[in-house]
Amino acid sequence: MPKEEFRLSPHDQLAGKTMIEYWRDGKFIAGIYPHRDGIRIVSKYLAGVDEESGFPPAAVIKLEVK
Repeated sequence: MPKEEFRLSPHDQLAGKTMIEYWRDGKFIAGIYPHRDGIRIVSKYLAGVDEESGFPPAAVIKLEVK
């Protein structure tokens, strides 16, 4: 099972904003930060999004890390 962790860090392009970094086995996988319409997730490993209609609704961000 991979070692996964979240880290808080200053956003390098939005002064005064904080982002969440998602790391897996010591490798940066994704960044999560505020966006005017919600949240933005950026990753070169992004492989798709599934929406779950349960309560509360959720989105599963699929990541394909090789």
